[in-house]
Order: sequence, then structure tokens, then C-alpha cells
Amino acid sequence: MSGRASGLAELLETEAARFTLQSPDDTAAAGVVELESLRERKPLGVGIYVKHLATGEEAALRPDVVFETQSVIKLALAIRSYQLADDGQLDLDGRIRVTRSDIRGGSGLFRYFQEGLEPTVRDLLTAMIVVSDNSATDLLLAMIGGVTPLNAWLAASGYPQTRMAQSILDADRLPYVLADARHLSLTSTQVYALRSRTPEWAGLTQQWLESIESEVASLAARPLDEVRALARERSQPLCFGQMTPREAGRMLESIECATAVSGKSTAELRASLLRQQLGERRLPGLVGHPVGHKTGDNPPWDANDVGIVYSPSGPIIVAVFANDLGGSYEEQEDRIGRIGRLIVDHFERTN
Repeated sequence: MSGRASGLAELLETEAARFTLQSPDDTAAAGVVELESLRERKPLGVGIYVKHLATGEEAALRPDVVFETQSVIKLALAIRSYQLADDGQLDLDGRIRVTRSDIRGGSGLFRYFQEGLEPTVRDLLTAMIVVSDNSATDLLLAMIGGVTPLNAWLAASGYPQTRMAQSILDADRLPYVLADARHLSLTSTQVYALRSRTPEWAGLTQQWLESIESEVASLAARPLDEVRALARERSQPLCFGQMTPREAGRMLESIECATAVSGKSTAELRASLLRQQLGERRLPGLVGHPVGHKTGDNPPWDANDVGIVYSPSGPIIVAVFANDLGGSYEEQEDRIGRIGRLIVDHFERTN
């Protein structure tokens, strides 16, 4: 590592130490049963990977540690979808009718639109990146064959630590399955009705909703280590996705250098990243230059951001994963923004 790179690495380490972390108490009540609290790593903390593409200079902090990705894993799904389109196996102009069973909770807009919308596959890709739409994510995941083919492609493409553990639907169904194994049979409309507390969405009653909510409340009162053990017993993944900062950086570099997909697909993917509507307090917050990025978060535990900063001296790859956070979530997001500013200042000063 060069002197300049080692200097930047020291600055990154100093800034990363300012994050507030928390480690769940295994013996305490599980509380709200979410994937973030079930993770057994205590705490993961912060990992960073940086590369200036014009000079090749790199700096990193814990770049090969595996982190929970949250929605950053959608970047891999986008690349694979564009690859299949380039190969003629996926029609980006084909229209998909979005039905009630396709709707997912969490981030995105499709759940607010009237049933029967017919976006193109290209629209789904745009929505998955620009607003991290969960309904679009599961639709695209089904089109490429599911989690297993995606992970096989990742392994074959040189990303051995990156994987998607489960679909949005399976992640949303988790607390109900842990509460009672028979809830594995819950349909997607029933899961959405539970998550949104609208039993009429699935044609069911308030009594049905309250009965299952009561089961989940009982589960949440159990010690965290017991709930983790229950998840393992029922073969339920304890994460949504996994990735290292270095592999996230390589993925971004493949986009910027147009080695992952065709030139036309690269242009579309870059445009979507630049139109990102989430995480404005993170990498773009203090940089002052265009940033194409993909966030991944689930307050209060995780705030991730990976992207390409288009600085005057050339594109800079930045991947920041911050897991097992504590304190003010907004302050942790702001720290990612300060890291982005620190990185840009370093390269503009030295180049």
C-alpha cells in the first residue's frame, strides 16, 4: 500500500471509529422479530473499500469482512438481469401485469398504485434501483429463476462472498414462520395483509390478523438466543443478503468500466444509479459531485451505501457497510456522508 493510500486508510479508520455500535443481549427478550436482531455477529461494525479508477489507488478498512447487505444486494440482481437481456433471455420491453399477489411491503411505490399496472421489465429495474422497490425486486428475481440461480451466477462470476439469502417475500414471512411453522403456507397476499395490518387486502378478518399478531408478540417475548435457535431449527436464513466491501467495489467497477454488461445496458444502469432517490444523507450528502449509488438499510441496525463518485480527478468507487448500529440513525447516515467527503477531498488534494 502506498503512503497516500495508507494515509487515507488511517483517516477512514478514524472516521469509522466514530460510529455508534450496539450488540444485542442474547438473554433479553427478542422484541420486534427482524433479521437484523437475529444476526449472531456481535457487532459487525463498519467496513469500507475505496478505489480511484483513474490512478488505481485503493484504500480499505475491513474490506473482506462479510456484511449484511440489505438492499445493496439488488445491485447484483440488476446486473444479472441486464446480462440476461443482453443474451436475449429477458425482454426489457416486455410488459408485466402487477397483481395483488406481487405486492410487497417496505420500500417502493408499486404497492401504492392501482392493481393491474403493466410496467415494462426495464421499468421494474429502474424502480428497484431508484426507489429500491421491493415488489419490483421479487418480480425480477422470479424472472431470472430465483435465489439459487442468482447465487450460482455470483459464485461463477468471482463473487464468492456475495449472495442473496432469500426473497423479499420469505424475509417478510419470517416472524410468522418462527411464531408457528404452519405459517410457511401463508400466501403473499396474506403476508402483505399482516405486514400492512390490512386483513381486508387478503379477504380476511381483523380477528385473523390479531390472532397471528398475538403469536408473534409471544415469540418476541422469548429470549433472543431461543428465537435464533428456532430460526435455525426451521431452516430460516438469518440475513437477507451478504457481501464484502471489496466485492461490492468490484461490482461497481464492472459497471463503470462496462465489463459486466453491454454498453447500452451499462448506460441504463449508470443512469438509474445517478437517479437514486434514497440515502441523500449518505454518500451524496457532502460530496458536491454527481454520485451513482445504491443504498441498503433497515433502521436502526444497518445503513449501507455503495456507489461511484464522479469527481473532477476521475470516478471513485466507494463502498461503506455499517451494521449493528446504535444511537441516532440519522447521525450514522451523516457519518457515511462525511466519509464520502473525506475520500473526495483526499483524492482531489493528491491528484
